[in-house]
Amino acid sequence: MDLKTFADNDFDPKKWINKAWSTTGNQEKEIFVANTVTRLQLYMKQLSNSLDETTSQIVTSIPRVLQDASQLQLEGALLHQKLGTLEQQVQGVEEQTGHSIKSLQKIDQLKSRLENAASTLREADKWVALATSLEDILEAGVPTQKEKLEELAEQVTAMTASLEALSDSSDYEMKRMQLETLYNRLEAAISPPLLEALTQMDAGRTRGYVSVFRGMCRGVSAARCWRRAAARALAARWARRDDHSLRALTRIVAEDAGTQMDWLTTVLKTDQPLAELVRLYTDLLLSLDPSPTKIVTANFKMCQTAEEGITMLMDLKTDFDEFIDCMRNVIEAPRPNKDEVPLSALRELGRAAGAPLRALLPKYTDLQTTLFLSYLEEPQVKQEDLLEQSRALLAVAERSEGWLSAARGRGERIAGVAVHPFYDPSVEAFTSAVLNLITSHTRRIESQFLSSVSAGRSAGVLSDSFPAALVLEHATAVLLDTLAGQRAWGEEPKPDNPLLDLKTILLDAEMRQVPRTSPPSVAGLRRARDVLKTLARSILRNPIDVQLGKF
Repeated sequence: MDLKTFADNDFDPKKWINKAWSTTGNQEKEIFVANTVTRLQLYMKQLSNSLDETTSQIVTSIPRVLQDASQLQLEGALLHQKLGTLEQQVQGVEEQTGHSIKSLQKIDQLKSRLENAASTLREADKWVALATSLEDILEAGVPTQKEKLEELAEQVTAMTASLEALSDSSDYEMKRMQLETLYNRLEAAISPPLLEALTQMDAGRTRGYVSVFRGMCRGVSAARCWRRAAARALAARWARRDDHSLRALTRIVAEDAGTQMDWLTTVLKTDQPLAELVRLYTDLLLSLDPSPTKIVTANFKMCQTAEEGITMLMDLKTDFDEFIDCMRNVIEAPRPNKDEVPLSALRELGRAAGAPLRALLPKYTDLQTTLFLSYLEEPQVKQEDLLEQSRALLAVAERSEGWLSAARGRGERIAGVAVHPFYDPSVEAFTSAVLNLITSHTRRIESQFLSSVSAGRSAGVLSDSFPAALVLEHATAVLLDTLAGQRAWGEEPKPDNPLLDLKTILLDAEMRQVPRTSPPSVAGLRRARDVLKTLARSILRNPIDVQLGKF
């Protein structure tokens, strides 16, 4: 029998009896009840015996548990007492140790001060000796022998280090000013022989003088002397040449760059050889005599036609591109421990190389305007017949897209997107000239129409003035569409490399800021188109107006 059933919270005696009765088959009720009661009584007796045994065991074990708990409580009290004693001992040790540490710190600080004082005294004595020695060298003259230069470099290096060691002394500022004065005198004394050594390409002597400059922490001054000597030598090569074009200068630079890089890395031992090389060629471009700008300006004056002038500008841009490609090949060539050239240095180089093209670029506007206006000088543009003249102007409008696109393509070959400030005025001059022809022809059409009306002749569809007005209005619309397409061409994004940024190289800051706007002639063309539409309607309605006037 499962006794767990009697422990359930929802135990129902009736259901249990009915369920037990249903499992007995045909047994008599009295027998079933008697057997079931007997079995339950037995189970109750067994449970009572088990409960008595468990209770006896618990009662027996309680005294022993209480004794163990008392023992643990006593041991805990002893442990707590020992911990209190240990804490007092630790606090005492900490107090004693703290006093000892403070004493050690004071002793260490005193020792450091004594050592610093002794070191300062030694450095002061050393400083006086070095300063006196350097004064004697300056009075006697800077040596030129390699061994003497090495000793001088070691001496100035020691003076620089000694000054740093005396940075906490009370007379530090006075010593710094004294050292600065000595170094200025020394730099003035060794700069001429350094320039001479650089000019003679004497690597041994140059290294000696450069080591002195580096000992004075004035490597920049040594690099400046190198640039001066190298630029002077390259300028002499330029002056001896018969060809003074930018292309000739590109060949000189291409031949010279490897040698200069070798000197920068092995002799001058500069940390930024590429940046120094870029500065060298920038200085060279600005100091050439005769300058490329002067040469190209003189050559430009010899151009007989606008076509020759534009061709010269395109050739000049080709020479500029070759120079920039040469410099980029030098800068981007793989080499160990390659330095980054500052963007400002690249920008200055680009501006210096673009100076000849920048000087002639404003001439492009006049050249292109001359070419545009020459298209309007053709005989077929001027016709006596109204309709033929309108057709001639329509042909001009239809051909203008090709003229403008070709001109813009050549302009961008000259200056890229930087040509727009010079290209747009030429387009304005062209469209203004066409607008004048359209306006003049409109007046002719209107004059003939009014003459016909005054003479009593009806105009209308069959008159000469009506188709002439329609064709001329169409020509105006075609030219407006062409100009709109020209203006819709987007700007190119600014390149990352300053050597490719033609807007910065070829345009002044103010010109770069000017936004592109619709030219005034566009508004005039729109007004002319509206006038022609009105004129055509008037001509078309004239017969009806005449008939209505009779009533």
